Amino acid sequence: LVKGWDLAQIRTGTGTPTRVFSFWTGDDTAASISIDTEGFLYVGSEYERQTEQSRLVGQLMKLDPRRPDDPVVWSIPQASAPKDGTWSTAGHVGDVVIWPTRPGTVFGIDRVTGVPLWTVELPGPLMGSPVIVDGVWLQGDCNGVLHAYDVTDPRVAPAELWRVELGGCVEATPAVWKSRVYVGTRGGFVHAIGAAP
Repeated sequence: LVKGWDLAQIRTGTGTPTRVFSFWTGDDTAASISIDTEGFLYVGSEYERQTEQSRLVGQLMKLDPRRPDDPVVWSIPQASAPKDGTWSTAGHVGDVVIWPTRPGTVFGIDRVTGVPLWTVELPGPLMGSPVIVDGVWLQGDCNGVLHAYDVTDPRVAPAELWRVELGGCVEATPAVWKSRVYVGTRGGFVHAIGAAP
């Protein structure tokens, strides 16, 4: 379930929070929900239980919480394998949503229409979320490689700028701080990646 609560009463101390939104995706929603500047929700769900609801609503969803009775603005189904869908939080750059799926397809999606503009295929399972900093998209794969792609024009298929082999499935989402990239791997290490001083 994706739920929304009105917390205005907490500020005044005169009541309790009120549920204003509830939507069942049909399966686990393990990733964080991202929200754009207009208040739309980008919700990714797994596809493991193979419910009718998950087949109906898809796994990559844009929801409008202002329409609680019919919130799906657009969705993209990812239900072709027994463990499909997404475990990743959507990344946003301009009017494009970057969304990895568990099997390894990453979609660049028009934020308004929901139309896929491009895809990138990486070794799955993809579990980490995209990180976008200064026109560069960072994404780990399960072959142990951290990739950097040029998304200065996010509407065109991104060119790979560089890659680093880290020796263990990169399920973590990278963190960027002071021009360095930090990421953990299944190999048992946390790596710091950056230009030599």
